[in-house]
Amino acid sequence: MDKEMLMILAMACGGTLFAIGGTGFKWARRYILPLVLGILTKIGGKSWHKCLAFMASLMVALHLPYGEKTPYIVKFLVFSAMFGSTCFLGWSWWQAMGILATFILFKISNTRWGQNIVFHKAWEFITGSLIGITIASLITGR
Repeated sequence: MDKEMLMILAMACGGTLFAIGGTGFKWARRYILPLVLGILTKIGGKSWHKCLAFMASLMVALHLPYGEKTPYIVKFLVFSAMFGSTCFLGWSWWQAMGILATFILFKISNTRWGQNIVFHKAWEFITGSLIGITIASLITGR
């Protein structure tokens, strides 16, 4: 499969499945998203053991709490785990940018002035897309 098509699928599936998971279908986010992204990384040329390690760690990370009762330091660690799961596949600046963007947008979405700008469903879609972008960058080596 063409690498550009893999990139598009990773980004689109990332955003869509992450957001669907926030609408009550947690299994879509916690299991289907890692599975789809893992398959795309394998098609993109990564070894099976790296893909399996990535999928397993992302599944674990997506089960961690980041709700309103969770302290912000723990939220930051959870977001770090989500993007850190991709380290099995290599290094990309998108890993660091994804953690920061996810954390900042989450914080904005939970303020009185920002919740109408970055509404929660937008945050979910952006976060999933950022995970997909990270995978896309690792597939292509960019």
